[in-house]
Formats: sequence, structure tokens, C-alpha cells
Amino acid sequence: MATLREIEVKYRFKEVDCDITGMPVHQPATIASLFDYLKHETKEVFIVVNLTKQHDINCFEVVATGSVDAVSLRPVEVLRTAVILNLKVVMLIHNHPSGKTEPSQADINITRRIFEVAKMFDITVLDHIIIGLNQYTSLQETHPHIFQ
Repeated sequence: MATLREIEVKYRFKEVDCDITGMPVHQPATIASLFDYLKHETKEVFIVVNLTKQHDINCFEVVATGSVDAVSLRPVEVLRTAVILNLKVVMLIHNHPSGKTEPSQADINITRRIFEVAKMFDITVLDHIIIGLNQYTSLQETHPHIFQ
């Protein structure tokens, strides 16, 4: 007898100290404040926030955890939940344990790759936010050409 794998989508609820759930998200500062806890992580953590067409937060997923200065992932892993849940918009977030939020060339390259793959699925990548120690950087603000 052959074995067949079945995919099961399951939500877990996480309490957050923030009043933005259920409200549209349009500013990077709003998302940065929600995921500010990442500044305390000692390894890079890459998160995708899945939004509705109206930019309400539906859910988020920790896609990958890396090392002190890198994280390895594929665009398909980032977009998987948006495709399964039929969501049209995502925001990308990861931290820099060094505390400095200047995007590396690897950050720019993966953002560009995710953006290109997302376009094929008619998914909009709103931004990629890098969380550091008491600061953040929005690639939409510093590198807008990636998102065009």
C-alpha cells in the first residue's frame, strides 16, 4: 500500500500587545511595532504577514530561522500560506541580530526574487521590513525600485 501525505492547515492564535489586528495596515511603522520583539532574537527570523486585499492582517508565519547573520529560504516557502489561504497581499519581515537595519545585498536579492515569484501568483508584496535594535528599515522606502 502506498503512503499519501495530506496537508492540514491549522491556525494557532498568539496574543499580541497591539491594537492593529482587524485594522488595515498601510504604514511600515505599524508592522514594525507589532514585530518589535524580534530585536531580542539572537538568530535571524524571517516572517511573512499575510494580508487580505483590504490590507487587514489575516495571519503570519515564521518561514525560517537562520544563523546570527543569515537565513536561508525559497520564495515558495514564503508564499505558500498566501496561496493556500487565497490571500492577495504579503509583507516580509526579518530581523538583524546585530541591531543594524541596513539591508544586505542578500536581503535585496531575496526580496526581488520573492516579488517576481509573487507576481506570477497575482500576490502583491507590500514591503520588506528589517527589524533592528530600536529601529527598522522599510525596503519599500529605501529601495522602491524592487517593488515595481
